[in-house]
Amino acid sequence: MIKIQTMADIQALQKNKDLPSFYIEEIKYQFSMWYEADNDGESLYEFCLPPYSCIYHFDKATDINVFTALWNEIEYVDVEKINGQKYFRIGIMHDHEMSIIYALEKTLPRRIGQLLESEGE
Repeated sequence: MIKIQTMADIQALQKNKDLPSFYIEEIKYQFSMWYEADNDGESLYEFCLPPYSCIYHFDKATDINVFTALWNEIEYVDVEKINGQKYFRIGIMHDHEMSIIYALEKTLPRRIGQLLESEGE
């Protein structure tokens, strides 16, 4: 699981050629929305999300234990499909703070993808 708190983190994601550009743009959009809501006058490139309310990119099926640990804290699941590729935007509410996990369908075990899709309906 990759934690995204800064634009530098997003730029590092952009170097991963396996990630579709629309997916990274969606993460960047979410980051900029939180920047607009929470910045204290710093620039977009200086802004850092707090550690208790972050964006995450699910990158390895071996990180599946995160979903099982947080399953009861899922606030919502959005399922999007662009250019034939499906991804999930999963809102996690923990101690009254929202974090968002982004996951491409192809990185999730099939059963978890099916469960998330049913949550998103």
